[in-house]
Amino acid sequence: MLAANIVQGDALKMMDAAGQPIVFPEWGYLGRGRYQRRDFRYDSLTQRAAASKGLFAHFEEHEIFTPVRTYPPMSVADLAAVPVAPRAQRVETTEAGA
Repeated sequence: MLAANIVQGDALKMMDAAGQPIVFPEWGYLGRGRYQRRDFRYDSLTQRAAASKGLFAHFEEHEIFTPVRTYPPMSVADLAAVPVAPRAQRVETTEAGA
């Protein structure tokens, strides 16, 4: 879990140490001991302030900020059993085409 939550990179370039876009996980509690992870790109999150006024003011937040990947709901036991690859070997997959 720590490997997914700790990110090294250049915030000004919005890239991680491997030269890929910085991705942050969001962990949501779904109830009954179930959690769901959604990954968001840093560059899209930094646009939140710009999107809150002007051209995007009439959109709902969920219409602007879509995750690049959504994981299935899991329990703490399920999360503990997931093998974690070293960050340098991970490949970002996109579902939203971002």
